[in-house]
Amino acid sequence: MTVFKIEWQNNRKSLLIWTIALAAIIVVFMSIFPSMSSSGMKEMMTTKLDTLPQNMLKAFHLNSGPSLVEPTGFFAYIFQYIFIAASIFSIMLGNKMLVKEETDGTIEFLYAQPVSRKKIILEKIAATLSMLFVFWLVTYCVSLATTLFFNDGLLKNKEIITSLSKIFITEFVVLIFFLSLGFLLSSFLKQVNQGISMGLVFIFYLFGIVGDLEEKFSYLTDISPIAKANPAAILEKSMDYPLIGILIGISLLLFIFSIIIYQRKDLEI
Repeated sequence: MTVFKIEWQNNRKSLLIWTIALAAIIVVFMSIFPSMSSSGMKEMMTTKLDTLPQNMLKAFHLNSGPSLVEPTGFFAYIFQYIFIAASIFSIMLGNKMLVKEETDGTIEFLYAQPVSRKKIILEKIAATLSMLFVFWLVTYCVSLATTLFFNDGLLKNKEIITSLSKIFITEFVVLIFFLSLGFLLSSFLKQVNQGISMGLVFIFYLFGIVGDLEEKFSYLTDISPIAKANPAAILEKSMDYPLIGILIGISLLLFIFSIIIYQRKDLEI
């Protein structure tokens, strides 16, 4: 699996940087939690937030104020913003996979290898999926360890493990969706353009905010995977298997379209 190994070698540095950065951010933000669990902060969360418009509270997922003084609720609130960064990493990872050789001028080396285009893209998909899994597994372990450390007996360990596992499983499927969307973009582009990738993630995020703020635009929330898989919303209900199934189905279709388009693409050698 030559291409698989090459992709791991080429992307291990960025994978390490992103993983360490997100892990450090999680630790820093969760270290603030002990001050959130004080009686004064709890009183503010249950009274002061009620004075704000409900749509605004819903848009920023503050409509469950008391949950912010619980370790899982506080983690879910801060993690919704960290997850935006994870989504950007995922789509950027996919966005450069099928076009970086043309951008870097190394396309001739790649096609000098005894592999077909189909095998190239399949190994690239396998490599990025494995990198994304490692990235998310480390993030999960750091999040779980940090939340348990700052729990201070407020919740049972089993409850914390169940809640965070539910969040990370659902959101991993969202990351796969963004990865597949990045691959589709990469199959069209002639050179790496990460601005498009970041723009799409923020558009989906804004869809969720606008849909919560304005009732007439509520349909935007339904087409935003970031909004549908918000950590605070995941905690309040059981595992959303239909959402997971839909996102996996869409991701598979995007990967298939990427393979078809890339096989027919005129490469700039």
